[in-house]
Amino acid sequence: MKIIPFIVLILSLHMTYASALTLQAILHEAEQHNTLTKALDQQALASKSQALVDTANTPLSLYAEGVRAVPNTSVWGYEYTVGISKNIKLGNIQNEERNMILLQSEASRLEGEKKVILFNNTIKNIYHQHCVDVQRYSSIKQNYQDFLSLYTKKEKAYKYHEISKTELMQLKSEKRRLFVQVENMKMAQNSSKQKILILSGLNNTKHVQLACNDIYPIRSQITLNDTFRLSTQAKEKRLESTQKALKRYSHTIDSFDINGQYGKELDIDRYTIGVSIPLNFTTSKNEYARAAAMYKASEIAYRYEQSIKERQAFLGELQLQLKSQAFMVKMTSENYKSYKNDLLPLIKKSYDLGETSVIEYLLSRQKLYTLNQELYASKKVYYQTLFRLYTLSETKDNK
Repeated sequence: MKIIPFIVLILSLHMTYASALTLQAILHEAEQHNTLTKALDQQALASKSQALVDTANTPLSLYAEGVRAVPNTSVWGYEYTVGISKNIKLGNIQNEERNMILLQSEASRLEGEKKVILFNNTIKNIYHQHCVDVQRYSSIKQNYQDFLSLYTKKEKAYKYHEISKTELMQLKSEKRRLFVQVENMKMAQNSSKQKILILSGLNNTKHVQLACNDIYPIRSQITLNDTFRLSTQAKEKRLESTQKALKRYSHTIDSFDINGQYGKELDIDRYTIGVSIPLNFTTSKNEYARAAAMYKASEIAYRYEQSIKERQAFLGELQLQLKSQAFMVKMTSENYKSYKNDLLPLIKKSYDLGETSVIEYLLSRQKLYTLNQELYASKKVYYQTLFRLYTLSETKDNK
């Protein structure tokens, strides 16, 4: 009976990878295998534990003392003293100190999540780069297949002495060039695919296909909601921590020491209880601590303001680049389609009728390849800029 669950597991895995992987599925797998997120979780737990250590109650102190007493009289013996002492924090001091540390830890965690955003956007960018490679590979392969049909006809024409050997050799050279292009693009798309699978923890599923039907549309403008969310939240946590520090060091009396002891002095039993209260108003320590907290709050606010100004300027620059690149994709796409669907068929027809030389025809095909290369290169640059925008703005992309 134990074999049934195993079969069910195998079937479920087969169903999972039988169809092409979408970007959402890849990101889900990446989240499951992402050691960066796990590291941040462990860092948060470590910080919480350290906060408990740093703000834990001081332990009881036990002390003992023994004396051999030899007085001038005939009575002699041993004397000893045993006692305990304990520091006790008043009011909510302990919680305030703990919250100061935990708020700093939460701020660090929020800033660490920006690395998770970067990692996810890196995967998204590579996925789109791969899909552009797939599109280009399909285009070049179709171009190669079309040329093979032409080459086969010209081989027959050469046998019937309708074209020269020189013309056939030129066509054969073009066939080799196109074949090299096809193989190079095949390797390029396999390389980008392998990189995605490794980053997402799916490197054991080399034969799985990527869907590439869910890539983001090319737009000249995108909406960025709640920009710099993590940085803002981290800043608020740090400011809140300084407010806790101001409150913590505003107490006139924040703790006291209590001690008790028992002493045996020959024929006398002595019991003692004492209380020690530090008078904070007799020192400037708390005043300096409050001043440090206020200066720290100002530093945090100024650093945040400067960082946001710089990043907003860079964000504006990237948005202009995105608009320019979207326009470039549009114009290059129109040029490519016009050349491929309008001009190239006319040149081919002219070549078939013997009105155009083979050199002119091959040059026109190389021009098509150049336009094809420019089109897909501009798409790649666009997607690189797009995901840099999402990473810099700390926003969740929205198709």
